[in-house]
Amino acid sequence: MVIFETERLLVRHLQVDDVDNLYTVISDAELMRYMGDGQPLSRELTAKWVEVSINNYATKGYGCSAVIDKHDEAFIGFCGLVRSEFAEPPDAAELIYALRKPYWGQGLATEVAGAMLKYGKQSCHLKRIIATIDPSNTASIQVASKIGFHHMTTVSDSDGLPTPIYELSESPDNNCS
Repeated sequence: MVIFETERLLVRHLQVDDVDNLYTVISDAELMRYMGDGQPLSRELTAKWVEVSINNYATKGYGCSAVIDKHDEAFIGFCGLVRSEFAEPPDAAELIYALRKPYWGQGLATEVAGAMLKYGKQSCHLKRIIATIDPSNTASIQVASKIGFHHMTTVSDSDGLPTPIYELSESPDNNCS
């Protein structure tokens, strides 16, 4: 199911037959170094991720989604709103995204993340959307800043590691609602 389109991208629900495409993204050590524990995921965990996402669409109305290049219909990454230990449902979620390396540096992450924020606020009625970004991930910090996030605080995650929390600015210019 298509969730939304941007100028260059189509964003849709993940499907069971997306496991191999998603695995291409989340098995890449460079892409995953800033996500979760920083380790690539196995194909088995990728299949579980898709299963959880499908369940989240049914139970929450949102989840992790496939990002498709409109030009050639290639699966280029993922973007979504997910449950987080730092943003508990029912009216809060965490924004996540990653694109395959050939698609870096083209403004696509900003394009899809900004559209996902708008979708989360308008269609999912989320009141709080956060992002947790590793301090050394300067590209994601720039994306977050461009779409209206600012550093709110740093807390310890479940492993005791410092986790910077970014939230949307409440200025009219940056409000997605």
